[in-house]
Amino acid sequence: MKPLYSGSLLLLITACSPIPQYETPANAPQAQIRSEMDALFNRRNYLTLSAAPTIACKYGRSVPVAPARQLFSVRGGYPSEPEGFRAIESGKPIHLVLEGGASGNRRCTVDFVSEFMPGARYVIKGGITDGPNVMSGCQVSIVDLDSGVRLFQAKPSAANGCALDRLTPPTP
Repeated sequence: MKPLYSGSLLLLITACSPIPQYETPANAPQAQIRSEMDALFNRRNYLTLSAAPTIACKYGRSVPVAPARQLFSVRGGYPSEPEGFRAIESGKPIHLVLEGGASGNRRCTVDFVSEFMPGARYVIKGGITDGPNVMSGCQVSIVDLDSGVRLFQAKPSAANGCALDRLTPPTP
């Protein structure tokens, strides 16, 4: 019975572990980025901006081979953490994911790809949106601080080439 108990404890501990922090690869060109995201003034609201997990084809299936890496997080009524600028890899496309949550078990996700210019400084704006026509969504924009131009955000590619992912299940 002890192996079952210790295995359950290990599963509980790993399920509660935080997302690892984003670190720029060694010797990679860098840009600077700062967060001005807003989760509104509700203690249950949160936002997390992360570099998406690396997905690869393994045994014919799409599987994450590297975990998501968190850039910024914010809770309702508090400033983004970490504060100030931080380095991000530049000169190549990077897949980012903004995830948010609000009271009433509402969730939103913005999944996009952007490319940062080496040496440039950027600010991330946006967050949870609520209003008479919106039931809780997320929005995000990244602005170049020197030029004031919004950074292009492309949709990520859905195809990864795994043979089993391309199969369609039989229709009943």
